[in-house]
Amino acid sequence: MPAPRPLDEVAARTSFARFRVASIVEGIALLVLVAIMIMRYVVFGGEGLFTSTSDTWTQISKAWSPIHGLIYMVYVVLGFDLWMKMRWGLPRMLLLMFFGVIPVLSFFGERWTHQKVESDLARRPTLQDEAHAGGEARG
Repeated sequence: MPAPRPLDEVAARTSFARFRVASIVEGIALLVLVAIMIMRYVVFGGEGLFTSTSDTWTQISKAWSPIHGLIYMVYVVLGFDLWMKMRWGLPRMLLLMFFGVIPVLSFFGERWTHQKVESDLARRPTLQDEAHAGGEARG
């Protein structure tokens, strides 16, 4: 069985840095969406004293929901990019996508992903290892 192709450590770290920012932004955006939904349906929902305020939260919800959707799509694309650069299996890709769906989970998922990236780069061969070894052989 041939040895696995080496990872490009620089590309993987760059991809992870983008994913890290997207994870944090997605986590915040999802928390904002949850807060808006709570205000719309729980605090000011239904009929009664707060009907005009409920209309305000409905408008806020209609404005924020597509913004959050766009943020999540960017998160998905950057997660896919990281997944490709790290050459992980499909379950890891699905897990990355799942991290952005449950409020607060993206923050924990980012930390977990950081550990996986670091451990994989430490134990798997990289192009930079080969370049460094080639430089030593010539020197």
